[in-house]
Amino acid sequence: MALPNYSTVADRLPLFWADNPDGRIVTELLVDDGQRVLIRAAIYRHRDDLVPTTVGFAEEIRGSSRVNETSAVENAETSAVGRALANWKYQGAVNRPSVEEMAKVERASLGSAARPAGPQPPSTAQLKFLDRLGWTGDVPATKADATALIDRLKADERKPVE
Repeated sequence: MALPNYSTVADRLPLFWADNPDGRIVTELLVDDGQRVLIRAAIYRHRDDLVPTTVGFAEEIRGSSRVNETSAVENAETSAVGRALANWKYQGAVNRPSVEEMAKVERASLGSAARPAGPQPPSTAQLKFLDRLGWTGDVPATKADATALIDRLKADERKPVE
């Protein structure tokens, strides 16, 4: 994969700010369940606009790469901003995806070959999240079990007390 054919988000941002010095970029963490991170980025032509000109979304899986072991939120946020910019007119290169997005694809393709087949144990992040939720039961056997347990515990937190 020829990554030089793609621009970075850092290349796209100055183009946006040059055209929109009074613009704004707003990011929002939509999902962080201990395994998955989903970010929404909204780009506004002017800081006072109520409706964004464009939006972009990006998802990362904690632990799916070296960078995602410690910085999945930051990585997803950068990708979401890059996607939002590209969804408008700030592609910065001939190819629409950013270098960051294409590197993610490359990591995924390399990781799938190196990743052992079968169920994976829960990640450290999942176990820490379960601890923050107050879980005192048995440790889930797999990542999928941990995700299901986290989802159930979070749903229980949202139920009204009778």
